[in-house]
Amino acid sequence: MGKIVARLGLWMGVMMLVAHAHAQENVTTFGIQVRPIIPSKFFNSGTEIVEEGDLELVVDPRVGYNFGMVMRRGFTRFFSLETGISLVRRNYNLSFTHRAYNETLQIKHAFVGYEVPVQGLIYVRLGDRVWMNGSAGVSFDFYPSNTFESANNQRDTLTFVFEQRTNRLNWVQVALMANYGFEFRTKKAGYFYLGATYHRPFSPIARSKSTYVLSGFPTTLETELSGSYLTLDFRYYFHEDPERKKKMK
Repeated sequence: MGKIVARLGLWMGVMMLVAHAHAQENVTTFGIQVRPIIPSKFFNSGTEIVEEGDLELVVDPRVGYNFGMVMRRGFTRFFSLETGISLVRRNYNLSFTHRAYNETLQIKHAFVGYEVPVQGLIYVRLGDRVWMNGSAGVSFDFYPSNTFESANNQRDTLTFVFEQRTNRLNWVQVALMANYGFEFRTKKAGYFYLGATYHRPFSPIARSKSTYVLSGFPTTLETELSGSYLTLDFRYYFHEDPERKKKMK
């Protein structure tokens, strides 16, 4: 008798899971996302140091952000497609040191772009309202402009000038994306999501030329920005009325 009850309970649980999963079919939901960019050497987005003679250039990625909207379209019980558009701001601290004169100049630098991702999403139910999902796909990254900043200092008869120019390598590039996270689905207040995303372009996104000018004599060091980053993802998906879901079946 106990085995029969256990099997019946398991069968009812599976049927509830399938029924709830069907509710995600042919449903389009919209949401907003905020994703702080976390620098990490392990993910090819850490500090870089370039040296030449007495000059040392340090490119130190700082916390940036990715902000935008996301759209999810459910096709089957377990598969959805996600897309959207986001503003991405990568922040850097650049410092140029002349060891012979013990002089350091610093510049805060930002490189801004836009992303249009297309990802396939697979999700699994973990509890009554908790779901786990993973996704992978590509992102079309757009870079509208180049950047230029400068800093200078005067010491007696010596003039120190630090100029930084970052030029995009292409107007649009393609990157790989992978995502993993969890979401809590409420009855009336929408979905709340917490996860992480890794973004890796197929090639460097920009070339940075840093020029140190000492009393009119320039020296230029070059570095490439990989564009790779890891984010902590916060998303909110707006509530979809049950009547609309039923109508779309």
